[in-house]
Amino acid sequence: MELTFTRASASRSVSFGEVAAAVKLPVEEVELLVMKAISLNLVQGSIDECERVVNLTWVQPRVLDLTQIAEMNRRIGEWSAAVEKTVEEVEGKIPELLCN
Repeated sequence: MELTFTRASASRSVSFGEVAAAVKLPVEEVELLVMKAISLNLVQGSIDECERVVNLTWVQPRVLDLTQIAEMNRRIGEWSAAVEKTVEEVEGKIPELLCN
């Protein structure tokens, strides 16, 4: 779950190797671990056995420490800035869109 939190929402694919290193398990046991986590509704996502990647779309919320809250605040700020930029771009194109 910590691996997912440290990644941007657009890149929540985690290799079996990364999961194995984080939880100190052999790579061969990662798939079973993820299947258990999915069945317990701790995470939502899919397992790509061919690519040996876990694609996580949701992680059960939990208590965050101050460092994690600060990181979340930073990411929300980045997201907000990206949304504002998109709004400005769309607003700039309104006259162009209305004329066509």
